[in-house]
Amino acid sequence: MVTLSPLDKIMPRGYVRQIFLFPSTHAYILDTLRKGLGGVVNDVPYLLSGILVGEDPKHVSLSDPYQTLEDLCYEQDLSDTIDYAAIKEQHFPPSALAVPGIIPPDTQPPFPSPAPVFRAGVSLVNGGFILCVAVHHCTTDITGFGALLKIWASHCRAGTTAGAGFDPSWLSREALIGRSNSHNSIAPTSMPKLLHIREPDKHARRTGSVQSPPSDLTTGIFFFPQSKLQALKHAVNEHIASQDGTGWISTGDILTALLWSATLAAEQQVSVSAPGVAAEQKSTHTIGIPANFRSRLNPPLPPNYLGAAFVMTAATAPRADLISFATESAYPPDYGQLDSALVATLAVLASTIRASLRSVHEQSVRDVLVFLNLNEASKDHPSITLGPRHDGISIVSWADQGVYELDWGEVVGRCEAVRLPKLASKRYPIVLPRIPSGLINGEEGGLEVIVSFDRQVLLEFEQSWPIRKFATVRCRS
Repeated sequence: MVTLSPLDKIMPRGYVRQIFLFPSTHAYILDTLRKGLGGVVNDVPYLLSGILVGEDPKHVSLSDPYQTLEDLCYEQDLSDTIDYAAIKEQHFPPSALAVPGIIPPDTQPPFPSPAPVFRAGVSLVNGGFILCVAVHHCTTDITGFGALLKIWASHCRAGTTAGAGFDPSWLSREALIGRSNSHNSIAPTSMPKLLHIREPDKHARRTGSVQSPPSDLTTGIFFFPQSKLQALKHAVNEHIASQDGTGWISTGDILTALLWSATLAAEQQVSVSAPGVAAEQKSTHTIGIPANFRSRLNPPLPPNYLGAAFVMTAATAPRADLISFATESAYPPDYGQLDSALVATLAVLASTIRASLRSVHEQSVRDVLVFLNLNEASKDHPSITLGPRHDGISIVSWADQGVYELDWGEVVGRCEAVRLPKLASKRYPIVLPRIPSGLINGEEGGLEVIVSFDRQVLLEFEQSWPIRKFATVRCRS
């Protein structure tokens, strides 16, 4: 039986959930997906288990298996309700996926006890099908979620429940549990910088005991072409090299900087225009960023490790730089090429993000694991959460999940879009899985970003310079 790691146990008490859209209409879709899932269960038996939370919320464990394959996956026919070609033409807006039954049962609050580890729903539609998969966050992160999909796709492609290239090392939490053993590690004398104590109201929201008031929320999806992001990365890295710098920044660092600037500026613009609301006086702003540490340990975890293997880090930049970078009036009205001053500002922002990600390494992760292990049975720190404190905005990237590259075989085919349901609460930018070039109608690849903001904030976000210059609106819901 798999034992959860100390990191697994402080994950949110909900589900990592995604919707995948496929154009296949093959007669054996359901049969192939179910047989393939049987192969996944053979490889990962705890998918038949549930998550148990004790009277002390820190006491989280996997139950004994209590389900069957039939419990894990259900099917429905929505052919008279949803037309695949029509929603594809609209770039698959989340509002079109709000039909009851698409989201698997038991994966939305209130959760049963035990809460199932895994659920999937297959909805046949006119001209294709929709696959919604939900995995409990206490067993995985987005990279582990992607690894489960990879296993499932390989079984569907192979047409058998055997093999599929699975390695049992993907299951084992021993590498993290061993690092958390204080007998083998020097225990940190104070809380590591990659952790903090959650405020009571935030703890309540995390466990679902507080409901946010209704608001005028709009979900938006924006597309950043790869060529524009690559050009920015090239310009910024050239600038860094010209300053005798030895560092570098990635496409992800660039996109995070753009989204950080646009989000902060949009929220501030709406805030200061509200009656009786004063402008934010802080001179800096700190953002939260998740970091996958599988490759950062020594020795590294398997790339397809199925457990949670990320921590939150934080980056801080001058508020004025972030706001000015997103302000239309600071740039020529024709949105011409970035001049040297703008490249320099972007280089500073992206380098700050890169430096923050570099702070996640073997020792910083070990400190987190040891501290969590020592405090699991203690009441001293009842609400430990990941990351340094930040100023509210966090930007999550699923870019490297590799969903579009998966070949599910002749019957199931390949996924054409990854979506979330229409979001019921505010969500800061989530970078969806990278879209390869040529996937749909030979179009250029790139990255989609989904947000959920009050309508006025979303309007300001759309009008910010980074979004107008480098992105296009896919859809609003």
